[in-house]
Amino acid sequence: MNRKDAQILFREVMDVRASVRQEGDALFSEWSRNGIREVYRNSARNLAYYMAFRSKDMRELQEKLIPWGLSSLGRLEADVMGTLNAVVCTLGHITGEDVGDIDYRSSDSFLERKQALRKNSDEIFGPAHEGRDTRILVTMPSEAGGDYNLVRQLVESGMNMARINCAHDDASVWSGMIENIRKAADETGLSCRILMDISGPKIRTRHLLTSKRNPKLDVGERFLLSGDESMTLPQDIEVALNTSVPEMIDRIAVGQNIKMDDGHIEAEAQERVDQGVICEVIRTVKVGGVKVKTEKGINLPDLDFKLPVLTEKDYKDLDFAAQHADAIAFSFIKDMEDIDLIESALCERLARGSEDLPIIAKIETPEGIRNLPDIIQRAAGARPFGVMLARGDLAVEIGYERLSEIQEEVLWICEAAHVPVIWATQVVESLVKTGIPTRSEISDVVAGSRTECIMLNKGEYIADGVQVVADILGKFEDHHYKKTAMLRSLSIAKNTFDRKQ
Repeated sequence: MNRKDAQILFREVMDVRASVRQEGDALFSEWSRNGIREVYRNSARNLAYYMAFRSKDMRELQEKLIPWGLSSLGRLEADVMGTLNAVVCTLGHITGEDVGDIDYRSSDSFLERKQALRKNSDEIFGPAHEGRDTRILVTMPSEAGGDYNLVRQLVESGMNMARINCAHDDASVWSGMIENIRKAADETGLSCRILMDISGPKIRTRHLLTSKRNPKLDVGERFLLSGDESMTLPQDIEVALNTSVPEMIDRIAVGQNIKMDDGHIEAEAQERVDQGVICEVIRTVKVGGVKVKTEKGINLPDLDFKLPVLTEKDYKDLDFAAQHADAIAFSFIKDMEDIDLIESALCERLARGSEDLPIIAKIETPEGIRNLPDIIQRAAGARPFGVMLARGDLAVEIGYERLSEIQEEVLWICEAAHVPVIWATQVVESLVKTGIPTRSEISDVVAGSRTECIMLNKGEYIADGVQVVADILGKFEDHHYKKTAMLRSLSIAKNTFDRKQ
């Protein structure tokens, strides 16, 4: 490495900085046309810079920066332009080049950007429990509406936020849950917010007609998927299912892929008949078949079919949620138009003083991933906002082999936007249901610690699950924040030197 190499590198970084600023400012200007609340403008601008930066392949530049002891730009999400400025200024000192009016980011500015995400997390989830930053969100079982001791146990175990799933139960049960949650928080002195999750236009199996005593579907079997309210079994067909969204049946073409029950059953459309579509099972998660149940999700990854983000039921549920929730989650968010519809519905329902009620967008489709930056700026530009990474439906829609790649991209983009993320779907599922965790579940919690909140679903051992997750998070966060290893003293290293004394 010599001075000439450093000068070439300096000019390369200056060019990158200039293009990021130009393209990022143009994107931010486009976003600003619809209005961005003042407190979020700096974060929206940083997201615009990040999108400009990540639109280019920077791997070669990173390799050149590392030997000089400079930032490789791999941790610039929270402050894109500030990080580029710091690298430019350092290279300027090394080479003697004039950097003009570019200055190092001040420590105050850097701290402000770093704290923005934590401030936004506090707005949604409330204060973190002592010893850990990642919050724990728990889906309330139906019995939480009448079992105060269960709710209190969850709060004492480490639950920061309770999720009420509006796809189940009704307002009377929800009211009981809310009363118990508020009471437990008051009596324990521990913060616990309430998230009401609007179910949205999820396509589900509705009714089942079968000639089988134990209705299972196995590879090679054919079944009817219908939009009719009243069904009959076609010849040689032993299972028929209708759906909660009958209009989608007419859009399914022969050869299209159909996944049911979180992908546990995968089938292919084989033949159109008067009642609907005859499908053949091509894969199941279990040898010997999977039991067919109602109220299970149906995913159509090959079908470009957009449903209204709010159903008639959702509007009624929203009337209740707007009066009782600390935050509201919305399912199957695909684009800015969905956010606009939600904003319109909220403005009609929120009382004075609660206009800034936070919302969570559940990202669970390829369209939602593709439009994520636009969704973030539109939603966070209007009110406190977070993203739920709904890995179950997302994996079924995009394929399990792409899930790891996509969830990393979501985490990076949300960090650049200073938007908190909820890590959801099947976290410590075995532990919650059986009391015994698997090794992979513990690793999943560690991966989820890079987010601001981890969600657990209901189960017989849910309180134990909350306690275990809280313990893991408390220990691991001393070692890691986002993508940065925190250089706490290592017990292995200490033991090495203790043995020599």
